[in-house]
Amino acid sequence: MAHTLTRPVRGLSMTGLGIIAAWTLASCGNGPPALTEIADEARQSMEEATSFTYAIEDPNGVHGEELDAGEFSAQRDQVNYNIRISTQQADVEVRAVDETTAFLRLDLKDDSLSEILGSVDTDGQWIEVPESEQEDLSEYTQDFDGIIETTFSLIDGLSEEELENIEVEETDLDGQEVYKYVVPATADGETTHYTGAENVEFYFIKESSELVQVDASFGDETATHALYDFNEVELFEAPPEDEIADIDWSF
Repeated sequence: MAHTLTRPVRGLSMTGLGIIAAWTLASCGNGPPALTEIADEARQSMEEATSFTYAIEDPNGVHGEELDAGEFSAQRDQVNYNIRISTQQADVEVRAVDETTAFLRLDLKDDSLSEILGSVDTDGQWIEVPESEQEDLSEYTQDFDGIIETTFSLIDGLSEEELENIEVEETDLDGQEVYKYVVPATADGETTHYTGAENVEFYFIKESSELVQVDASFGDETATHALYDFNEVELFEAPPEDEIADIDWSF
C-alpha cells in the first residue's frame, strides 16, 4: 500500500513516524475484513462482470430438490447462454445463441418419461427450438437472472448480533488463499436460496475479495455452489450442423 507524503521524510520526528506507522497498519487491517464489507465488494464485482458461470452440485439433496447438478454460463448484456441441468430423470442442456436462435438436447434416464413425452430423447443431438416456443425456455434463465441477489440474500438478512458471532478463518481452497465465513443458515428465518442447510460457508479470495464458492451443509452432506469465469465466458455459437437432429419440435 503506497501513500504520498506532503513534506520531506527527513523532517519527520520519531513521534511522527510512529503515528504514520500506526495509521498505515490501521488502514491496511490485520485480519479478515467484516463479512458485510467483503460481501459488498464481491457483489459489486459480480454486478460489474460482463459474464460469469454459476454451478451447483447437490448429489445428496441437501436443498431437497431433484436437481443433482447444474451449470449456468451467460453473457449479462445480451441473450447468449448455455445451461446444463442434471436430475435423476434426465439431463437437459439449453443453448441460446441470440434472441431468435436457441437449441435444446435431452438425455432421458427414466423410461417412463419416454412414454409420457413421446420421442423427445435426442440421443446426444440438438433440436433447434422454434422462435415461437423460446418463451417457454425462460424458466431455465430465471435462476441465473437473480443469482446475484439470491447468493447474498442470507448475508443481507443477518442481524448485528449475528454478524458479530460469525466464524471466519484464513484457509486454502483449490490452491487459492481465501477467507471462509461460516454463517448459520437459519439466521433471520430460513434462507430461500440455501434451503435445508444448517450452515453456509462463504469463500472469498483474499487478494481480490471475489466470492468463488458457497458450501451449504446439513450434517455430513454438502451442496456446493461455485462461481467462476468472471468476464471470461466466450460467446456461445450454434452447434455444428452434424450435431443438430433433423426432426421437428414435437413436445
